[in-house]
Amino acid sequence: MLDLDVIYCGDALELFKSIDTASIDLIVTSPPYNLGVKYDSCEDWMSWPDYYDWCRLWIRQCFRVLKPDGRFCLNHYLSCGTAKTRSNPLMNLNGICVDVGFKEHGIALWTESSTCKRTAWGSWLSASAPYLSSPHECISVFYKDHWKKDRRGESTITKEEFMNWTLGIWKMNPERSRNGCPAPFPQELPRRCIRLFSYKDDIVLDLFNGGGTTTFVSNKEGRHYIGFDLSEAYCKEAREWLETGIKPDLRQKKVIENRMKKVKSDSCQEVLLV
Repeated sequence: MLDLDVIYCGDALELFKSIDTASIDLIVTSPPYNLGVKYDSCEDWMSWPDYYDWCRLWIRQCFRVLKPDGRFCLNHYLSCGTAKTRSNPLMNLNGICVDVGFKEHGIALWTESSTCKRTAWGSWLSASAPYLSSPHECISVFYKDHWKKDRRGESTITKEEFMNWTLGIWKMNPERSRNGCPAPFPQELPRRCIRLFSYKDDIVLDLFNGGGTTTFVSNKEGRHYIGFDLSEAYCKEAREWLETGIKPDLRQKKVIENRMKKVKSDSCQEVLLV
């Protein structure tokens, strides 16, 4: 079994081999979107059939490593694509998950993201061939064998959070602060999944950890974490975020601000001396 509270750099399908069967409590992840996003270490453009074949491989592994009462939170778009190729990713991934053995629990829709651009209208103001665009992301929630947790544990969710988050519409803004990863999801997304669906000290896995949002939030929420990513650069940034508590791009911003303050302070002192 892989050590806990570590971010591993490598191919998820290879790293999965080192995770024991039925050992993970919760998986929160968002795979590459297959929309041509410029990730650091992978091509994000396959034919949709090839993409879904690849997804089936890691979804099978997710099913294997989850405990019998384990939960799986999968984030993707409802509908997206280009004028030539369009698909409904979440619907197709739901079908794969059920085919692999997962049981469906529910879906939470969250606010429009900036990753999926409105690039084609089809036939403008005509019924000839208009394109229907649904640039919204959803979290599809599955479980392995049974929904009720096998043991009692310490929940960390408040009454207000529980009442709001058990509704299927989650009001969250897209992530504005980005480090190296071009498609991070907001911290609020894994936070809600973690507080709703896991106990304190549970093990949370993100197999597409990117800049480290899930691992950072898991640690902050008192859960153990395992993160996978193919990019050395993203893994480095995710580890730094855990070590410092400040996201790399924000840390750089603070460094610049502090330098500017020092320059202003030094300038003021020089004026006073004169």
